[in-house]
Amino acid sequence: MNELVEVARFVSGLRYEDLPPEVVEAAKLPFIDCLGVAIAGLEDRSSRIAAEWVSSLGASSRIAAEWVSSLGAREEATLLRGFKRTAAPLAAMANGTAAHALDYDDVSFRMMGHPSVALVPAVLALGEVLSSSGRECILSYVAGLEVAAKVGAALGGNSYMRGWHHTGTLGVLGAAASCGKLLGLDEEEMANALGISCSLASGIRANFGTMTKPLHAGVAAMNGVMAAQLASRGFTANPDALYGENGFARAFDSDLEKAEELPLTLGEPYELLDPGLSYKPYPCCRGPQGAIDAALAARKEWEKLGSVNAREVEKVECRAPAWLRSLLVYHEPKTGTEGKFSLEFCVAAALLEGKVGIGQFRDEVVASEPVAELIRRFDWQDLEGEIASPFAAEVMVCLKSGERVTGKAERPLGEPGNPMSEEHICDKYRECVGSVLGHSVANRTLEILRGLEGLEDVGLLVRAYQGRGEGHDNQP
Repeated sequence: MNELVEVARFVSGLRYEDLPPEVVEAAKLPFIDCLGVAIAGLEDRSSRIAAEWVSSLGASSRIAAEWVSSLGAREEATLLRGFKRTAAPLAAMANGTAAHALDYDDVSFRMMGHPSVALVPAVLALGEVLSSSGRECILSYVAGLEVAAKVGAALGGNSYMRGWHHTGTLGVLGAAASCGKLLGLDEEEMANALGISCSLASGIRANFGTMTKPLHAGVAAMNGVMAAQLASRGFTANPDALYGENGFARAFDSDLEKAEELPLTLGEPYELLDPGLSYKPYPCCRGPQGAIDAALAARKEWEKLGSVNAREVEKVECRAPAWLRSLLVYHEPKTGTEGKFSLEFCVAAALLEGKVGIGQFRDEVVASEPVAELIRRFDWQDLEGEIASPFAAEVMVCLKSGERVTGKAERPLGEPGNPMSEEHICDKYRECVGSVLGHSVANRTLEILRGLEGLEDVGLLVRAYQGRGEGHDNQP
């Protein structure tokens, strides 16, 4: 059995009519969540730099212009920042970077990564070129998610623990499948697209806490578009590129014994239904989100005792799974970006601020003296024994008065076992988009996304983002 060919057969043969109604409904939420955090992410410096770089390619020099032209760089797809138009792969890169800039996007536990920031920007960019319908976008997303998540599950977690970032390494396979589906690739062409994407996989965890982490998502989206477009023109790849000698799985030190299981898992069940995606209530790495829940619960108890003041604290004890130490590596963060990968900061912000939103990850909050004082009193202890979630946590605040307040999170909010409601996700979208483009744009685009299966042309959605709302400039 050739696993890559079997995956290609599944993707190329999947029809919208094959999708259960509950999968169609579930598939709209990743579009809502991803595009919401992408718009919010437009104001992040990493997003601005990526968009400006793309824009500069069209005119800065003859060589750059020729390179862009070689990509087929007509003004065919939209950069969400500034609403300029460029080549589809480049739009996917810039928009994918923006979508992951705040680390506020969804997670697939099977993939051990962030699927939608690779898939949705790729689908949006290529869908604009093709005037794809909402149904076609939903179908292509489902196909891409199945590939990214099920390949991830079959390959195991060895590569992640060795330092690879699955959003980049597996996200590109999913994006190639999604884009290949939009282009209507046949089985052989789809196998080539997936084979090409195996050689385009990249992204290392050493760059967590820097602008390069969101770039992993942008590059995965860009390379997925490119792989599918090349395959549609007859570009070839090795059909053994996934599991063969010198292939993807061996290069990433993966579990080869599960290879034969992969084709049997595609659509059985659909990833969107079981276990489902994990959506984030807080704009930071998934790792500290259980500790944030626990810290917010502890703060409620602290408030009952009187004022909340860092100077009253003797010690903050946080029990969290030991494996998170390899992920949350910034113990004395200096920037908001580093704070997203700091257990100490996330707990301190929750205790002192009473909320953990986009505003808490400003550099000046991370550098503030009350936060620094709590971090100096922080004691991270490993959470031992059987736990309900790999992100479970307990927080205890020991006050100088001798009193103690505690909070626990056995299964953090947003995980499949404790999901955010659809309305919660929609409220998050309204806040993210409304803060940048205005509430009328947020409400109008949310209406379109909630009825995505009835949309005739995804370009109508992109144009809806360009409307003005409540005095906000439409040039983020």
